[in-house]
Amino acid sequence: MTRCKLAAAMGCILAIGAARAQLRSDLIESERAEKETRLKPETQPQAERRLVWAENSLVVRLLSGDVNGFGVSVGPIAAGNGFALGPLYRRRDLLDGRLTFSVAARASTNQSYLGRVDVGLPSLLGGRVFADFSAVHRNISEMAYYGPGADSEKTGRSNYRMEDTNLELRPGIRPFRGLRVGAIGSYLMVNVGPGHASRYISSEQQFGPAVAPGIDKQANFLRGGGFVEFDWRDRTSNPTSGGRYSAQYVRFLDRDSTNSSFFRLDLAAAQHVSLFNRTRVFTVRGASSLTNTRSSQRVPFYLQPTLGGSDSLRGYRPWRFYGANSVLVTAEHRWQLSPILDLVAFTDAGKVFDRWSQWNLHSLESDVGFGFRLRYRTHTLFTFDTGFSHEGFQLWFRANNLY
Repeated sequence: MTRCKLAAAMGCILAIGAARAQLRSDLIESERAEKETRLKPETQPQAERRLVWAENSLVVRLLSGDVNGFGVSVGPIAAGNGFALGPLYRRRDLLDGRLTFSVAARASTNQSYLGRVDVGLPSLLGGRVFADFSAVHRNISEMAYYGPGADSEKTGRSNYRMEDTNLELRPGIRPFRGLRVGAIGSYLMVNVGPGHASRYISSEQQFGPAVAPGIDKQANFLRGGGFVEFDWRDRTSNPTSGGRYSAQYVRFLDRDSTNSSFFRLDLAAAQHVSLFNRTRVFTVRGASSLTNTRSSQRVPFYLQPTLGGSDSLRGYRPWRFYGANSVLVTAEHRWQLSPILDLVAFTDAGKVFDRWSQWNLHSLESDVGFGFRLRYRTHTLFTFDTGFSHEGFQLWFRANNLY
């Protein structure tokens, strides 16, 4: 009897537990159903929605060159020559991407002009062979000239007009990924005249041909040479890792017998290292341009290597130093402030010199500064830099959508 009562009691307990479990399950299901009736689709934060709208807007796409067709070319034709604007037409999809074509023109506020046509065959023979053709005409009204060498004075500024036209063909091969080797053939026509800026003396009134070779005679050149380039950056614009190294040799043959034939060797290297999930990038760059002539010949001053500008010594005026040779080193630290804005701190150092034996890193002109990079996706749209040197400070604005 006792066993029967114990079994009955156990059955009641189990029944009550099962009933409570069912009741709790029903309660949870009821609360979940009620919560589902109050759910709303997830929406982007307002700031993110505005960013996405801006990135996809026609204005940004035109300025970035992301439109396959008509666009806008923005930025100075040459440093110190005012704001320039003009139309751009670009196609990258011709013949299923095997042919690229672009034509652009720009005019600046100080009566400088630029026009160019580019045709490319980037993927011949399965991508192993390429060929690029360009035709460029520039009429730059105010090129600054301070005199030759590292000892030129800031107060000696003059200006001249330079008009040039260059027709150039660059065929080449890609032996393996990242490496390009090619030839250079071009015809360069140059005309130098009085500068447009009335606040500075015209260069030919201050410097004679003994100081500024070629200022009294015009010359046209046949150019021939070659180049080699190795590029293993993760992307071409706004890279975060990898590097790019290049060397270019070009022989200038004077076609007008003005004793201006020479050769020029340009060397450049850049290395990028990223930290903190690619939000911090350290970049070190080095560049050197070397020229040489026969004893009776001289390099025209307007074709000499120069330092000073938005891509060299940023704390100095445009074209501040002219010389037969140059060397430049720069270091940058770039970190991401937002999806579209980067902050940059930099330092530059370089010099011009007369003889190859003076190639070293002694007695360099230097500067420090900071800047911002406005980005569109992975591309840099606009660059703003401020550089400081013992000669003062310079502000630089550059649009990166065209050449």
